[in-house]
Formats: sequence, structure tokens, C-alpha cells
Amino acid sequence: MAQVAAARDRLPARMSERAKEVLYIWPYLEWGGAQIYFAGLMKFAREKYAVRAVMPEGSAERLLSYLERLDVPCDFFGAHWDISPAPSLRLKLRRRWRKAYTEFVLARHLSQKDLRQSILHVDAGPWQSFWLLLYLSLRSDVFVTMHTALPAMSWPRRMEWKLKFMLLNSLRSFHLLASNRDMLKSLKPYLPEKSLSPIRIAYSGIDRDEITKALEADFDRARLCEKFSLGQKDFLVFGMGQFIERKGCWVLLEAAKHLLDEGHAIGFVWLGTGALSDEDRLRIEAHGLGQSFRVITPAEIGPQRADLLQLLRLADMFALPSFNEGLPIALLEAMALGKACVASRINAIPEAVTDHETGMLVEAGDPRALAAAIRELKANLALRERLALAGQSFVLENFDERATARITVDCYDACTRAS
Repeated sequence: MAQVAAARDRLPARMSERAKEVLYIWPYLEWGGAQIYFAGLMKFAREKYAVRAVMPEGSAERLLSYLERLDVPCDFFGAHWDISPAPSLRLKLRRRWRKAYTEFVLARHLSQKDLRQSILHVDAGPWQSFWLLLYLSLRSDVFVTMHTALPAMSWPRRMEWKLKFMLLNSLRSFHLLASNRDMLKSLKPYLPEKSLSPIRIAYSGIDRDEITKALEADFDRARLCEKFSLGQKDFLVFGMGQFIERKGCWVLLEAAKHLLDEGHAIGFVWLGTGALSDEDRLRIEAHGLGQSFRVITPAEIGPQRADLLQLLRLADMFALPSFNEGLPIALLEAMALGKACVASRINAIPEAVTDHETGMLVEAGDPRALAAAIRELKANLALRERLALAGQSFVLENFDERATARITVDCYDACTRAS
């Protein structure tokens, strides 16, 4: 602790008024909710600050196009995390080395800049990127927004994480935000109450203007169904996100198999964030669902957010059977578009979905329970419409990204005033 205190005293002097630039930084190629969250902050923060995105070379063209339309300049560095599954020890070690190398490259890239008049908002966990965050916090103000509750773990690991949190939190230039109450609650084993109380909750939010434009735009169901080879007469169940185990994609496939075996005319659609691997494609085919289950990739959807939201309007309902989440923007957007939603009863999801009030909740990893919820919503139009309307109203009233951004920018302002 004495060493950290000494380092804290050596922090560089800040500017007299406010930081001139906020850098939004992430070290991986995959993109999704975190980047949409950052984009919402950028749109509001640039009223006071210059903003810039810092990301790995090779990032998705769709993301770059999105940032270009927002008029957000981008910087690139030459390495990235590998967050693909690592089933063997060799792959785990390789992934760990790749992570360490990426953070070294990122730190070197940022060291070439004068960060004394910058704020860095980094998408990296204190437990996984301690040395990177420590290094950056000794050069500038660093913000980390935490989205997903910390898991239960062994006593030695918990003590290690606690030490990392406490060391970083002892620096006046390191700032934590939580994007939901569940996340904040999970920090209690790692930080004392006096350190928890200043942490602000800045919820994930939706862009109301984008949602309004999507709902007011011309909508041709027949044309869209034909374009994406979907049955016009089918009841369409949509999911969205990375096609990975954590998102419950295989649970949805199992539920789909149960319902299709019963003879229901249902089409299942997963809006992915990238191309499927050959292994995933073979595993999907092994379920024998044929054209009743479709994964639609970003290349098929189109380059604009409006393309995605228009496609999502096709859904008769939305399903998110995840095993581990924060409060997914995909879920909030589906609710805001007026879709009845069924999701796992985990983490922060119940902060938006109240069972049979603003949506339906099922236990994670239970395909039969998910199938039962889909069956109930398909059979009961009145229930579906009631949940859709209530969910839409709740999200529009409580999860506006402008409110989230206002809280975060107030935190930026506070740290610049204290400089």
C-alpha cells in the first residue's frame, strides 16, 4: 500500500480546467453491447469534450462504419485479445500470453501520447488487466464501467482480486462505474463500504431517436421475410448477440427442437455479431432443424444500425436465454421496439424484466422452460401484447442512454474539477 501511495503522489499534474479529450478503449476485435454503450457516451460527451475510439487493428468494418457515421475518430494498435474458447491447457496459456502482449502493445501505443489532458474510459476488468490499469492510472484519469456481476470463486482467488481492487481504488485517478445494481452488489466482497458508496450506477441504455426512427420507418414484412428466407406465416422468435455458449444459443436450439417436434410453425432467428465457425455450423445442423433455425450474420443484415432494428421488427417475440449477463442492450432494444421478451432469471436482467409484467423469466439452462414460455406467448396474443406494451413503456422511461451518459459525463467533470 505504501508503494501505491507513493506512486499516487507522483501522478502528473492535470489541466487547470477540464480534460480536452476522452479516449474510449477496448482491446478485442469482437463488438457488441460494450461498444453501443460507449457510443451512447460519446454522443453526449462530445458536447463538452473531444472523443476518440482506440481499438485493435482489424476491427469489424460494420463497427468502423457505425463510428464514422457518428463522426468519431479512431486510433488503432497492433494486437488484440483472443477471447475464443480455450478447452486445452496449451490454448489457455496461448490466450494468456496473447492478452499480456496485447496490453503491452496498447500501453506502448498510449505512452506515445500526452495523456495529461485526457480521460481514458477502458473496457477491461481490474482483476484481468490490473497492471495495464495501474500503469494508465499513473498517467491519467481512468474510468472502468463494470457490466456483469463478479462470480463466486475460491478464497485465494477472491483475496487476489480484493487486493487488486483495493490497490487501484486507492489511486485518486482510478474511477469505477457500475452499469446495474447487481454489478454494484457483487463488489461488496472486494471493496469496503466507504469505497462502494461513491460508485455511481450508469445503466446501459437505448437510443430513443434510433428506436423512434425504426418504428416510424416503412415496414414491409413480406419483403424482409423473402430477403432473409423466413416463413411469412411462421411465428418468429429472435435472439441476438455473439453465438456463444454464454448467450444460451444452444439452449435456444434445444427449445426450438422441442417445439418443432410438437408441430409448431415457428421460425427461430439468431442475429449474430460475426460469422459462424465450421464447428458451430455442424453442431447446428446436427439438431436437424433445417430452415426453421437461421443465423443471420452482420454481412447479411447491412452496415447500418437501422438495418438491424428493422430486421428485429420482424420478431413476434424475443428470447435471451443467457447464462451470464449484465443488462444486455439487445434485450432493452427488443423491449423498446415493442417485442414481448423471455429471458433468463440471472444477474441484472430482472432489473428490466419482471416476470409476467414487463416480460417473462425462465431459469438459465432449461430448454423445456424456455420452450414452455415461447409456447405460452405464441398461444396467447393478449398476453404477448400486454407484455410488449408494458416492457416498451418501462424501457423508454428508465433506460434512456442520455440519462446514462449524463451521469458518466458528470463523473468526468468531477474528476477534472478536482485536478
